Amino acid sequence: MTATASSALELTAERDGKRHRVTVKHGNTVLHLDTLNVSSAPARAKFLDALATKFGGIDRDALDNNLMVLAATDPNEGQAQAAELQEVDVRCVVRSELFHTANVSGITVPVVLDAGGKLVPRWRTYLRWADGRREVVEVPDRLQLPDSTVLHVAPDPGEPDSANPPAWSAGSRRGWLSGEAAPEPARVFANVCERFAHYLDFAPDNAPGTTATLALWTILSYLYPAWDAVPYLYVGGPMGSGKSRVLDVLQRLAFRPLSSSNLTAPTLFRTLHAAGGTMLFDEAERLRQSTPEQQEIQSVFLCGYQRGGCATRLEPLAAGGFRPVRFDVFGPKALACIAGLPPTLASRCIPITMFRSAADSEKPKRRIDADPLTFQSVRDDLHVLALEHGAACVELASRAKVVPPNIGGRNYELWQPLLALAAWFQEHGCDRLLGLMQEHARASVASAKDDAIPEADEVLLELLAERVRALDPPTTAELLAAAKLRDDVTFKLWHAKTIATRLKNYGIAVPPKLNGQRRYRDVTTAQLLQIQQRYSVELGLA
Repeated sequence: MTATASSALELTAERDGKRHRVTVKHGNTVLHLDTLNVSSAPARAKFLDALATKFGGIDRDALDNNLMVLAATDPNEGQAQAAELQEVDVRCVVRSELFHTANVSGITVPVVLDAGGKLVPRWRTYLRWADGRREVVEVPDRLQLPDSTVLHVAPDPGEPDSANPPAWSAGSRRGWLSGEAAPEPARVFANVCERFAHYLDFAPDNAPGTTATLALWTILSYLYPAWDAVPYLYVGGPMGSGKSRVLDVLQRLAFRPLSSSNLTAPTLFRTLHAAGGTMLFDEAERLRQSTPEQQEIQSVFLCGYQRGGCATRLEPLAAGGFRPVRFDVFGPKALACIAGLPPTLASRCIPITMFRSAADSEKPKRRIDADPLTFQSVRDDLHVLALEHGAACVELASRAKVVPPNIGGRNYELWQPLLALAAWFQEHGCDRLLGLMQEHARASVASAKDDAIPEADEVLLELLAERVRALDPPTTAELLAAAKLRDDVTFKLWHAKTIATRLKNYGIAVPPKLNGQRRYRDVTTAQLLQIQQRYSVELGLA
């Protein structure tokens, strides 16, 4: 479509997704290039402001009229209005920045183009089809799949930040498009592990499991759309133990990292909705505060670990009133703090416990940005790995047998993605990785259970089990007396009703009163054995 303004500037517009790519020429010389929604008055005004800044006295009214003519005569617009509107299956809607389906995988990268001396930021979507085809396109509105299914891409990513360089280097992208062989998965995994091991000291008894967990979680940040839930990381430990350093390494490796320790809730959910990617949140102990701001941030984290997790807010309308708007906040998140997370948030996390390095360790002294080329090489390989194997990894979300049978419920949901990836990497050359990760998962779940049950409750359960084994069921008052003998400081202010309330949390019903006493006659060893197994407490039951 072409229109000519009275100022002798020629406007040419081509459809570019939901917007138009408008070129301004004078004769055969390109003077200006921009992409905008020509049907939007604010977008046209911004476009004309840029022209006026660049060229001075332009005929704004004439140019604005020409832009509106271009919008009105766009054949695509007419076709869209004439076509019958059809319902869209929401399962066929993917986000532009990263998506994986059985037919195609895609990653959208910001690039900066030279348009007649002007730097113009644009998005480019790199696609890898199941038949092996590789291509790069403008961010599409939709993709036609081989089975005639239409894949819709939303939301519109807007204009990229020209100051933010792409994480996937231009050289690697060119090589991938030209047909260069993809790196071996085992080598990619080993290189990610090496980056963490190079800068961080872990406890010797679980260093391999911790390193593998961090590496698999980093790789998951490039593949997570294949799952319905993504585990968070909780990086804990005392001051100076390397928590922030873990986030520093993730900042240089994870997919589209957004790093902050001081975000407002609106900034958080709007940024996640607009850009997606991996949230890295340091000093997360503030989430334990009861202020409205911190509680709102915590609510965003709580809903963001499952697909469809949204922050819903009322947005004002220009004509007055409000409408509800949903902000997509699903995606991987890593949180680091000293004091621990709120229990509900911790239950969505895989814990990484850090310890201070030995005084003679060289790792804390190594400057992370001393070797940027190595980080760039690993990031390039991660992008290629995600595109080349993303479609194949869609199947991993349904692999249940990789999870040990004693890991269920929320823990199954948290560990299944990492264990499924471990199995896949083992199939591609990483020997014994699945067994290492299964053992690490068992130990982590058991440790979390130890932390989940208060010490006072454990004392009460032990005393109750002793009396039940001796066929001498106690009263609540007798349990309290025995507990005070064990730990007078803890139980000094407790009452018999407190004992009954705490035991009720474990499915032990308050006993009915008989002859003026509430005696635990109905508690069985089988019931206590179940508590012993589920909460990993030692009650002396075989």
